[in-house]
Amino acid sequence: MILGIDPGRSKIGWALATLKGNLILSGTCLAADMDVFLSVVKCPVDQWEKGLARWVCEGFFSAFEPELEYVALGDGTGSREIAVRCAQFGLKTVRVDEKGTTMAARDLYWRFHRPAWWQRCLPRSLWVPPRDVDDFAAWAILLRSVAKSAENG
Repeated sequence: MILGIDPGRSKIGWALATLKGNLILSGTCLAADMDVFLSVVKCPVDQWEKGLARWVCEGFFSAFEPELEYVALGDGTGSREIAVRCAQFGLKTVRVDEKGTTMAARDLYWRFHRPAWWQRCLPRSLWVPPRDVDDFAAWAILLRSVAKSAENG
């Protein structure tokens, strides 16, 4: 399992996915709650459901894999502090270029949530998700790390 993190000043998007990049669970948390979030992630996987429930936006708890391989961390605002925090919790991090992940997040959102019939009549550039998509940006970061590791063999 991989944890993707889209760092930000006030809130952080996160996504858990399989090693192939299939979304398991995603959500957002306040930047101030990052240590609490990482302490939950450091717990055994069978304890995650209770700990992560308050931050979940998408996914299913039943799809967890046995262990977390690494954290795919976007290299934008706040990433240095989060990398330090991850290291303090003993989590391996891989830095990922997060340029363009906001637009990728919008595309992922609409793949996950089929737009209403009337939205499909509009140009795709006018499709605006009804909520923040920081968690899908974290998934986009995670998918980039999966693609890069597949390229490197």
